[in-house]
Amino acid sequence: MPSVRITCRCPQALRSALLNNSSNKLWLWLHHDSVLTNSLMVVWKAVLNMARKNIVSVGAVAFMCLVVIYVISSYGPAVTTFRFLPNKVAGGNGSSLGGDSGTIHYDVWPPFSLHLGDHESFRESCLPDATFSIAKISELLKKWANVKNPVCRGLFKKFHAIYLIDTRQGTVKIPPSFVQKVKGWLGNNEEYFAELFHQNIIHVINLYTRETTVFNPLRDKRPVMKPKESEEDYLKRITIESAKNCDFCKYRNFTAEHTFGRVETPLSFSSSNIFKLDSLHAVVTIKAHDPVNWSFEQYMDMMKLSMTWLQKAHSSFPNAMYPAIIWDLLPKSGSSQLHPHNQIFLSPNRYQGMVETWRRAAQDYFVVSRSNYFTDLVTLYSALGLTVKYKSAVAMASLTPRKDNEVVVVAEEANDDFFKLVYYVLRAFMDDLKKYSFSLGGGFPALGDKADSGKIPAFVRIITRGVMTEIRTDISALELFTATNVNIDPYKVIGVIKDSVTKRAPREGPAKS
Repeated sequence: MPSVRITCRCPQALRSALLNNSSNKLWLWLHHDSVLTNSLMVVWKAVLNMARKNIVSVGAVAFMCLVVIYVISSYGPAVTTFRFLPNKVAGGNGSSLGGDSGTIHYDVWPPFSLHLGDHESFRESCLPDATFSIAKISELLKKWANVKNPVCRGLFKKFHAIYLIDTRQGTVKIPPSFVQKVKGWLGNNEEYFAELFHQNIIHVINLYTRETTVFNPLRDKRPVMKPKESEEDYLKRITIESAKNCDFCKYRNFTAEHTFGRVETPLSFSSSNIFKLDSLHAVVTIKAHDPVNWSFEQYMDMMKLSMTWLQKAHSSFPNAMYPAIIWDLLPKSGSSQLHPHNQIFLSPNRYQGMVETWRRAAQDYFVVSRSNYFTDLVTLYSALGLTVKYKSAVAMASLTPRKDNEVVVVAEEANDDFFKLVYYVLRAFMDDLKKYSFSLGGGFPALGDKADSGKIPAFVRIITRGVMTEIRTDISALELFTATNVNIDPYKVIGVIKDSVTKRAPREGPAKS
């Protein structure tokens, strides 16, 4: 049954009576049935109308509120939220979505901190006999739920508050004429073929971001077919071909500028996106054309120049406060230019898209827990052994990845440590896994003096984009309209990232491709 949010506006007297003037927001996690809920809401609104007309007392309204909460919470299996909202939302026309100037209220959260737990200590104290893998996560959670250690139980409650794990069984009936073909898809491995008849399908749902990822470990065991043209040969060919008419290679003549000008270094330059997605929408580009063989120095220069452009844009337009970044590499990811470049945005009012969704999720989490969502997420992932730390930054192998190999890199600020760790992740994908095409997106802390409310840390999400020479896309109706299917175990992903940090961080020099 789907999650539903019930939102009520209460008269001031009731809100004061229920909340004792200490807050104008109260979240209660309840169960629901849509028909029952709708019926109760009709009664609820009727009682509120009577209260406004002084037909019944505030006490009676409060009593009815408790009845509604009790009945809904004792009925049905799905999760919903019940929220008392303030009469007004900051800015705009009084609507939380409003016009261009409308903004959603955000509180000042506790500062983000890298509170990493020790995985080995957690394993020894809480789950000594558990298998840490996505395939065994349901069994792990059952053991975790019964642990008496108070620290372990506290972590379990945090995990249970954010994630829902739903494991289902799938089987098939295969006609004899189809058996050999199916076995061929599984590399003629009899163990994999036997597993076909009792598949574990794992749904992981983040209850705050509303993202769902479906894992089927058997799908990851299928052998990869070699393309007719190797990806390395394909890369060499398209790099040579694209250099002939590359606009970025002649950027002074074939790229635009913002009204406040261009920023540039010997290694990188900025330009204004011709077909904008926001008022302040820039492209920051490495001057060298090669899409994959950029050095550590070239990469860091591009990222630092991106931050320089954001500061310059904010100085010119102080009401633009919310920075975001995206980077698609190679045609497989949707990039229109082979020449390596990122895109950055500086928006007024709120972040764009997914970044604002995560920010809103963090606000919702704060209202319930009074904690910083990102801090608690890092704490949980580190306890589970799904993080690697580099100085003031951390990389996490996501439990709800949007596509293959997703890693989330987080730091308090978009500083050198943050960008270096992103580099180690990217080179792990490109050099170690030979996954040359990737997509990256995220946001940085808001700029300006009034940026404390709903302040996110710097974070980016990075995914690989499949075999470059395949005609078939890696994004389908499944990802666009329902859930995401990913079959690579996050524990396998974090192992690759740990290896990359170990071998690349000490020298911090150019990576070999």
